Amino acid sequence: MRRDERLTKRNDFGAIYRQGKSVADRFLVLYYLPRSIPGVKVGISVSRKVAKSVGRNRLKRLVREAWRAQRQQVKPGYHLIVIVRVAARDATYAQIAHSLAKLTKKAGLWQDGGAVN
Repeated sequence: MRRDERLTKRNDFGAIYRQGKSVADRFLVLYYLPRSIPGVKVGISVSRKVAKSVGRNRLKRLVREAWRAQRQQVKPGYHLIVIVRVAARDATYAQIAHSLAKLTKKAGLWQDGGAVN
């Protein structure tokens, strides 16, 4: 992800947690907040409870790759935070990608209207 596509500031994360909405499943929690700026910004968070740093970084890479593959399908004008749950520790890339797609559809952020499969 390019730097201008990432959420990095603590204030941005706080605003999304306070004012945004969330959807969740077994592996991920997705917080989202509509913004007036074009494009989509994403932040990824993995708790220390999930694994040691190598495992947390692996999960962040999986989520980033899943996001990269799907970002063209997501409506512009949103800030998103993806929180990785402990259950994702043993998840495969396919499971993470499916989970992320399902959550964006459930939130109504998918370009085709957000029908959930």
